[in-house]
Amino acid sequence: MLNFENISEIISHNINYYWKDFQLTAFALYDKEKVYLYNHPKFSTENKPYHLLNWNDQFNGADTLIIYEEYPTAIVNLDSYHDDMESVYAIVVHELFHGFQYLLEENRFPNELLGISYPLLNENVELRNKERKCLYDAVTSTSKIEKRIKLNNFISLREKRRMLIGEFMEYENSIETVEGPAFYVESHAYSHISSNKEDIIVKKYGKHLIDGSESTFHLRKSNYSSGLFICLLLDEISPDWKETFFDTDKCLYDLLKDTVELEIDKNIQVKISEETNSIINKIKKSKQDIFREFENREGYHLFITGEIGLAGFDPMNIVAYEKRFLHKRFISISINDKAYQINQPAITYYYGEYNSINKVHVVLNTEPVHKNGLVSIKGIGEIQGQYFKDKNYYYYINCSTFI
Repeated sequence: MLNFENISEIISHNINYYWKDFQLTAFALYDKEKVYLYNHPKFSTENKPYHLLNWNDQFNGADTLIIYEEYPTAIVNLDSYHDDMESVYAIVVHELFHGFQYLLEENRFPNELLGISYPLLNENVELRNKERKCLYDAVTSTSKIEKRIKLNNFISLREKRRMLIGEFMEYENSIETVEGPAFYVESHAYSHISSNKEDIIVKKYGKHLIDGSESTFHLRKSNYSSGLFICLLLDEISPDWKETFFDTDKCLYDLLKDTVELEIDKNIQVKISEETNSIINKIKKSKQDIFREFENREGYHLFITGEIGLAGFDPMNIVAYEKRFLHKRFISISINDKAYQINQPAITYYYGEYNSINKVHVVLNTEPVHKNGLVSIKGIGEIQGQYFKDKNYYYYINCSTFI
């Protein structure tokens, strides 16, 4: 039975079945109180396979890879899985793969600024959802002829989209390249440790591929599943592909395209379906509702204006709408060469290039305090600027005169 005591041993024993020469880093399982740390070179484990720590804010948020005590460490939040150790095992393997990428100095990462400005175009949505269905069918088909037809259609549709959206296609390709193999080893780990049959595993991970509404709204995450299915196709077409995967600068999709000889259909005609129109209208309304809910929140509404630099953000938790970004979890900004971390929801307004911010909107529980030209904001810090309050009890800091 899989548990805290044997999870590290089972991973070590099986990891090379998921990916040859898989190099393990540290990993940690945590909840609101404790951290169970495994394989970390700076912590000894005498009587147990893990080192027990009290929780701290370095172990926070979603499952991810962090640098803990100067060493790459995969972290998984146990509170998300409700004692489902099979899923915990698979997610640990997923995040350990990101540690493996770190050790091998993977550099094919996406430009996240492209992700937050990705256009919502009817034609692209139509083509993308057709493309993803073809990819699913290419993997699941039992007919060699049908499999080849679906593969040809998949590549033709993607090349059509590459012409349509340009650099934004490379954003998708990059996410698939970084996250697809991580989902690939996760699915193998889950299949190995669980009692589910392989076709159930494909359906488990494939549902995120063929749900048109879900994949359009959650663009970044949707590329994880398409990356996984490209890996599954490469297993069939070029079984040794993993041996040279880290020796090339090519993205995962281009590796697949270069492996097969197909006639790309350059005359694809696009007719926008009612389903696509419905998806786009639903997404627009959903985004409007999300922004409206934020703008109607109770509290002290503060607007910071001026030339504001974008220093850091969470690409998984951003909603974009009409030259605005709602950062659901946090954002790091710089004003007059000083850094500020806003660890709460915030809306940023941009002009021209999408990393050029001229206004930030936050809702505070405590009223800002103005003294000696500085505005003190609880949880954020002190900002220099012209400060005033309007008749609607909105608070403003204009920093532009101090730049």
